[in-house]
Amino acid sequence: MNNFANIDQNRIATSKQQYAVAGHFAAIQAKTPSERFGLTKVFYAIMNKFYSESDSKMTHGDVQNYFEHDVVPQHFVKAIKKPKASKKVSKTQPKPKAPAKNSVAQKTENRITSLEIKVDVVAEQLGAILAILQK
Repeated sequence: MNNFANIDQNRIATSKQQYAVAGHFAAIQAKTPSERFGLTKVFYAIMNKFYSESDSKMTHGDVQNYFEHDVVPQHFVKAIKKPKASKKVSKTQPKPKAPAKNSVAQKTENRITSLEIKVDVVAEQLGAILAILQK
């Protein structure tokens, strides 16, 4: 079995190693398990963007260095974007339209209306999740 410390420091890190580093940073930043889960994905994306913009790859040496950190590096923390103020979505249902003469057309309209309501509810929930992740 290979020893983790004997691996070449310049070897390119695997995606599992990158995700583990993202999880490590998320564990440092997060206060709840659900927040940790979300931040892991955010930090993974931030690290991929950081390394792709610098035209380099994360190495095994970088991974070992990041695991020694007790604080998330500032350039990763600053890259977390705060969501813009979301529109308040009212939960009131839109007024029903006049019934169509064709029952197929009415069923389609009803289906579209119900899907629009569901999209509004999901958008509101996503806004709340993003607000939690930013705290």
